[in-house]
Amino acid sequence: MRNYRFTAFFLSILILLSGLSVFATEPETSSDAYSGITVGEATPEATPEPEQIHAAEENEGFYCDKLTNPNSKSIFMVSLDTDTVVYTLNPDEQRPMASLTKIMSYIVIAELVDDLHNTRFTVPEEVQTELQGTNSSLAEIKVGEEFSIFELLNLMMVPSGNDAALTLAKFVDGLKIKAEAEDQPYDENGDGIMSFVEMMNRKAAELGCTNTHFMNPHGLHHVNHYSTAREIAVMSKYALSLPYFAEVTSQQYYNQPPTNLTEEERLVQTSNRMLLSWYDEYYTYATGIKTGSLNESGYCISASGHYEGYSYLVVCMGSPYITETGERTHYHGEMFDAATLLRWAFLNIENKTIVEDGDLIGEVGLQYAWEQDTLQVLAKGHVTAMMPRVLGPDDIQIKLDLPESVKAPVKKGAEIGTATYIFRGEEIAVIPLIASESVERSELIQTVEQGKEILTSGWFIVTAIVIALLTVAYIALMISMNRKRRQMRRIRKYRDL
Repeated sequence: MRNYRFTAFFLSILILLSGLSVFATEPETSSDAYSGITVGEATPEATPEPEQIHAAEENEGFYCDKLTNPNSKSIFMVSLDTDTVVYTLNPDEQRPMASLTKIMSYIVIAELVDDLHNTRFTVPEEVQTELQGTNSSLAEIKVGEEFSIFELLNLMMVPSGNDAALTLAKFVDGLKIKAEAEDQPYDENGDGIMSFVEMMNRKAAELGCTNTHFMNPHGLHHVNHYSTAREIAVMSKYALSLPYFAEVTSQQYYNQPPTNLTEEERLVQTSNRMLLSWYDEYYTYATGIKTGSLNESGYCISASGHYEGYSYLVVCMGSPYITETGERTHYHGEMFDAATLLRWAFLNIENKTIVEDGDLIGEVGLQYAWEQDTLQVLAKGHVTAMMPRVLGPDDIQIKLDLPESVKAPVKKGAEIGTATYIFRGEEIAVIPLIASESVERSELIQTVEQGKEILTSGWFIVTAIVIALLTVAYIALMISMNRKRRQMRRIRKYRDL
């Protein structure tokens, strides 16, 4: 009977230990960011795309020590190469945009007319009637004069002709383009026909310009005609991708061929003084784009520049047009602001390589491998960022998010963690970190290590202590019961006597 009790007791202990062993060797789960790493499964190899870096929405851009007292009320500057926001001043403030309106007019025409050179239109009388008394900037086109659409685009953008802009709008309105179901929000008069201005507002919405609204094609003042420096930049950058826009807006002059009403060519000059060397506002590396000015809007410009492989776009709005005494000023503060920012950016900002694909970033512990206890991790991806040429020692910081160790087998290219790159407190990029090599698992080391894990685990130690205590208690109980049995035998023996 005693043998059965001892056998049952030790079988119970063995079953308990078996259960503990299974529990101890199960993979641990964790809320850590890398608990889900499948070490041994490599991610597909591919040529990494350069990561484009954008400034954060708050405190956008960099500090410019050359423009401490801007003339303009709103400024937005962006790299045309990387989309990096370089400088801002009240970039989302709604303001009258004057002739910067014509950037959107160009966009609508360029996307609507398939053949700009051979599509022709005659200036209607309404153009002269509607602009009479507005003191508009004009390209001096005549009622009844015939132009190609491309010629009208030049006459609208170079001398900033309101008459050319209105003529283009009349051309589109005459097409009677039907409003489709998706156009209903932009069919403001509800006539079922998309007017030129309604198309301008539709395109603005497509470009994400939610702080922009147009009331005309030329920019004459209207209380509901407005935009922001940021959204003018969005339109300008988009327009630069369209046929002929960059060429048209970079011209110092446009030579208009003879028409049905003129026998001689006409030479018209750009309104952009940044392109004309005899003006104080001239800037050697300016390449365009469009000016605008009204009493209500002040002087405005969307200016582009290029120097030694770098291209920028800067929009300045609201430079004073009227002096404190009520007289018009000819000081183009918006152009001086734009030139100052372009010069500063060319000399002080550059596109730096932060990390290259395959750079060694760090290492992690390695388990279950023969004669190897660490694994190097490499950057997966190429990251560049626009930032000042001169940096302090603490300007760029790297935050590694890696597990303490990984378990073999590991395949080369398996994702192990991430590296976060921080520039002056702002996160600029997060890249994966991958295994630098493949490492096979050693079954012997795995068995030894798992044995160590079991023997040193808290559960095992607690269970072992409990079993030891139970064993001691059991032995004490058996000794006590044996003593009682011996006493009972003596008593029976005594009674038998």
